[in-house]
Amino acid sequence: MRSSVPVLSLGLLLALAAVAIFALSRSSDFDRSPLGNKGLELWLQAKGIPVVRSDPHVARARSEISLRIIPLSIRQADRLALPSGDGTDSDTPAEEAGRYALPTLIVLPKWRGSVSTEGVAGKSGLVDRTEIGGELDKIGFYGFGIARSETGFEEALLQLKPGQPIKIALYQAQTFERSSLPDGCEELGGMLSGALLVRCDDNSDVYLLSDPDLLNNHGLALADNAAFAVSLVEHLRGAGEARPVFVDTAGEPMERWKPSDEGRSYQRSATDLKRFFAYPLSLIWGTLVLVAAVCFWRGAYRFGPPLREAPGTIEVSKTAAIEAMARLLRLSGNDGRMTAQFVLHLLADKAQQLFGAGAGNQEGLTRLFQRLARQDKAAAQALHAAAEALIERGHVMTRSDLHRNLETFRKLLGSFEFGSR
Repeated sequence: MRSSVPVLSLGLLLALAAVAIFALSRSSDFDRSPLGNKGLELWLQAKGIPVVRSDPHVARARSEISLRIIPLSIRQADRLALPSGDGTDSDTPAEEAGRYALPTLIVLPKWRGSVSTEGVAGKSGLVDRTEIGGELDKIGFYGFGIARSETGFEEALLQLKPGQPIKIALYQAQTFERSSLPDGCEELGGMLSGALLVRCDDNSDVYLLSDPDLLNNHGLALADNAAFAVSLVEHLRGAGEARPVFVDTAGEPMERWKPSDEGRSYQRSATDLKRFFAYPLSLIWGTLVLVAAVCFWRGAYRFGPPLREAPGTIEVSKTAAIEAMARLLRLSGNDGRMTAQFVLHLLADKAQQLFGAGAGNQEGLTRLFQRLARQDKAAAQALHAAAEALIERGHVMTRSDLHRNLETFRKLLGSFEFGSR
C-alpha cells in the first residue's frame, strides 16, 4: 500500500496538469479553427494594421480603436440582447456605435460549431437562415432576408475603391435578399445572388457583412478574399487612421461597466502573491507538496540516515570480518560445518584478491600460503594449521575449542597485508 502512494500522487498531479492545459487552450481552439479569426488578426498585422482582441479584464475606450469587428454567433446575439444586470438595459452594438461614432462591422454567423471541430464544411453544417434573421432582430435589425447560393463555390468581383476590383470566392455564398432590404439601407458590395455588405441610414456607423467566410481562417485562403479583407478594413476605418482594429469576440459593453484604464494603471503589491495560491492553483501546489513529502519520507524510511565515512578501508574490512565471525557463531549455534565453510570461503576470497578470478581453488590456496610465508613463515604456518583444523575438524570441536581456533585464525589473518597483484 505504501509503495502505491507515490504512484497515485504522481497520477493526480499529471491529471491536474492536463486539466489546466486543457482549460487554458479551450479559448484559443475555436480562434485557430477554420471558423476562427486568428488568421485575420495575423494578416492585418502583416499589412501594417494593428489589431487588439477582446479581453475580459480590459475595457476598450472609443479613443483607442478605429474599427470594431464583431463576429456574431447565435449565443453571442442572445447575450447582447440581455439586460446589463445593474437595472438598465444593455446597449446593442448599433447603439454603442451611434453613441461613440465608432465604425462597427457586424459579421453574421453561417456555420455551426461542429464545423470547427470536425474540419468538414457541408450543407448540414449551415445555420438555418431563419435563425440568422432572428439574431438580427435581437440586436435591432429587422426585416432582413437571408439567401444562399445553390451552387458550390460562387465567384464575384467586389469594388470598394474605384478602379480596384477584387475577385472573391465563397462556398454556399450567404447574402442578403435585395428585395428584403429595409428603406434607407444601401448595398455597398454584393454578387449575383444578393448583397454582401449593407449599411442603413438610421445606423450609419454600422455595417452588416452577410458571409463570414470573407474574414475567417478558411475564407481568407480562397481567391483574393484576403486582399478584400484588408481593403474592407481600410475602407471602414478611414484613410490615415493609425489606431488599432478591435476584434470583439466577447461583445461586452464599451466604457460603461469597467474603467477604461483597467489593466493599465494597476499597481502590483505583495498581496498579489495570494493569487498564486488561490483555487485551482492551490490544488497544484498541494499536490506538489504531497508528492515531495512522500518522496522524502520514502527515501528516509527505506535507506535510513546516511552513514559516516570510515577512517580507512582496512579498518572497515577488519571490523566487518570480526562482526561476520560473531554473527556466524550466533546464527549457526556454533555449528562447526558452517564455520568451516566460512573459513574456506574467506581464504578463497583472499586468494582471488591476490591472484585474480579463478584462484579460489586448492591450487590458489597453496599459492596464498606460499606468499604469506615470504612475509612471515612462522605466522603463515600457524595460520595454515588453524585454518586446516577449522576446515577438517570444526564439526567435532567443542564450543570453546571452536571459539579459540576462530580467534587465533582472526588474529593471524589480520597480521598479514593483502595488497594487489
